[in-house]
Amino acid sequence: MRKSDTRYRPAPKPYVTRAQMRTGSALICLNTSSIRNKALKDYQKAERELERHKAQLKRFHEEDVPGFRSWVHQHFGNLLTRQRELVQALDENRNTVFEIQALASRYHLSDGAAYKKLLWRRAHAVEAEEEDRLWEEAMERKRKKHPEPSLDDRSDDDFDSEDDFDDIPDDAKAGFNEFFEEMTGIRLPHRQSGNSEEEGKTAKELYRTIVRRLHPDHHGQMSEARKVLWHEAQAAYRRKDAGALYNILARCDGGESGLGAHSAVSLIQNLTRQLKQSLRSTKSEIKQVKHDPAWDFKTRIEDPRFGNKIRRELEDQNADAEWNLKSVENLLKQLEREANRPNRHGRPRRYGRDPREDMLF
Repeated sequence: MRKSDTRYRPAPKPYVTRAQMRTGSALICLNTSSIRNKALKDYQKAERELERHKAQLKRFHEEDVPGFRSWVHQHFGNLLTRQRELVQALDENRNTVFEIQALASRYHLSDGAAYKKLLWRRAHAVEAEEEDRLWEEAMERKRKKHPEPSLDDRSDDDFDSEDDFDDIPDDAKAGFNEFFEEMTGIRLPHRQSGNSEEEGKTAKELYRTIVRRLHPDHHGQMSEARKVLWHEAQAAYRRKDAGALYNILARCDGGESGLGAHSAVSLIQNLTRQLKQSLRSTKSEIKQVKHDPAWDFKTRIEDPRFGNKIRRELEDQNADAEWNLKSVENLLKQLEREANRPNRHGRPRRYGRDPREDMLF
């Protein structure tokens, strides 16, 4: 026997017939248990992390915010009372200024004459209502005489779209909100961030998918376990909790027992990606609320510097409100002096006559 015959030779590949290829009997079954176990561990890790962050947000909204407000009212009640008084007085004076400006624009009056007219209207409520009625009738006649162009005649630039405001950057919106609040004293409602809106849309899509999966037409008569899933899905959708809806959908796809050895690897990986997307949104929300003084305030109030900081902020807010109130009061005093100043003809103007005489069109 030659030496070359003792060398290792690989075993020949098995011959596969066309019939075996068509039936699939020659395919080799792969053991995916290790891949599935790894996917399940990733899913469970993302699920635990999401639940932990959701619990932090829940604690902030349900415990930190009410507790912080109670603590502030208990320790700085006098500053808050003063702040309410200043804000109320500032709102009343600003409303007076707006009424004066509206009357000046409506009747083509100077600011001083409009101020005096406002005092007359407040002292003669019935006559003021009649004046408003006559003004509305005059405006209606003007609209009939000069009708506005129809919708078909208007160009695209004449229409205001809400989408245009949505395209404005967030920093520009914040600047507009500050300007509007400074001018009117009215705080605009806080617009939700894009992450929250996106999570709300995701929750809606998930809820619709779960409803289809749990519908009796899909599975026949509902079992007790599926009834539990149905009630959990309704509660999670009311909270717009996308993470909980992902979990419920996984239990619908994988059976009432949830994900396990019977679940497809692709399903587990897809649900893991969705959970991580919801986790990123939740982390972003937590990053924003951490700047709120109510965040973990029970630990922060142990440091006396935190209480001093809150006091300084309230005092600064009151000082700003007092400055704004004084500015508006000075403006009203100036209008009052202008209203009482005699005119060139040496006799004051009367405002109790026929209001139609003051209407200029």
